[in-house]
Amino acid sequence: MSEKVHRVRALAYDENNDPLPDTGGPPFELTARGVEPGASEGFEEYGRNGEEIAYTVYFTKAVDLTNDDDLIVRGDRYGVRVADWRSAFGTGRRAMVVFATLSRG
Repeated sequence: MSEKVHRVRALAYDENNDPLPDTGGPPFELTARGVEPGASEGFEEYGRNGEEIAYTVYFTKAVDLTNDDDLIVRGDRYGVRVADWRSAFGTGRRAMVVFATLSRG
């Protein structure tokens, strides 16, 4: 089972902190392996001060997504925190875990 989400590329800024033209671009569709509401046990600390993890999004393959980008999940736009997941059993299995966050305060 999979779910479609959309990456919104972060804008690039010049030395005056003005957005550069032709950066950002339209939303780009990504296929997530799964989307889970909130944070899984053990991942609660990934939300920074004033942030709440709204969804945990799983990708079994690396995707072009950075902490500066936004992610549209189920129609709403969120900031992201990207983490690398590795199997605790020494199998070499890896995945990408993305925390879709809401800023508070």
